[in-house]
Amino acid sequence: MVFQDPYFHAFRRKLAATPYEEARRRLTTQLHAAARVVPRQPHLDEEEVEQRERWLFQEGLTLYLPILRTIFRAIAREVEAGLIEPEELDAEELAFATYQRALEELRQLPHLPRDRFAWLRHLARDTVHQAALERRSQRHQSTEVSAPQAEHHPPTQPVLARLEDAFRDPDLPFPDELLQDVTARQVLDSLLARLPEQWREISLLSALDRWNDEQITAVTGLLPDEVRAIVHATARFLHAWLHELASQTSQTEE
Repeated sequence: MVFQDPYFHAFRRKLAATPYEEARRRLTTQLHAAARVVPRQPHLDEEEVEQRERWLFQEGLTLYLPILRTIFRAIAREVEAGLIEPEELDAEELAFATYQRALEELRQLPHLPRDRFAWLRHLARDTVHQAALERRSQRHQSTEVSAPQAEHHPPTQPVLARLEDAFRDPDLPFPDELLQDVTARQVLDSLLARLPEQWREISLLSALDRWNDEQITAVTGLLPDEVRAIVHATARFLHAWLHELASQTSQTEE
């Protein structure tokens, strides 16, 4: 899944070094060009349209990296389902397609969604699925594609101990060096898959993307206390699961 994808982490480091604003500017330029040909519904006046587009360009694009993460996860699921082959879809192209759809929907919806982050994630997953279906149709294959299985590295006690320690305090950022460990990424993916989607994404915004409660509140529609409660509860679950996994691994090794 997303943590196991080396391209995602290379792209994430690239965004951090470029800096991130460069990728946002490229996407903004593309979206501005697309906006000129997107029609608006008659129930929306120009001021409302401009307000919605301003939200997408100023706040919505701050979610670019989390949405890209959603796209990588969705691509992995399409590969597992046999619709596409690995590396067949371009995540950055799908990210632009997602935001282009968002731009179109903003001119159609009666009002902005309360949880705009969830709305963008839904668009991203659907965009990936439609692209996968189209790509499979283009190949005209009658048999299912057999996707190669990712090499699995069983977790070791030191890796589990480092992960367990990382979730001991939910107010501390997640250590970047742990993401360089293939085994740690596999463990994280398996545990994050157990969480409700909203909890997982809010936790990743806080721990991985370093968003504060107010920033998360702005895109989810939740109250700051609700965001903080989810972040702390998620960390407790992950910490407990890691402790349980470490105990099981210790018994196996003995």
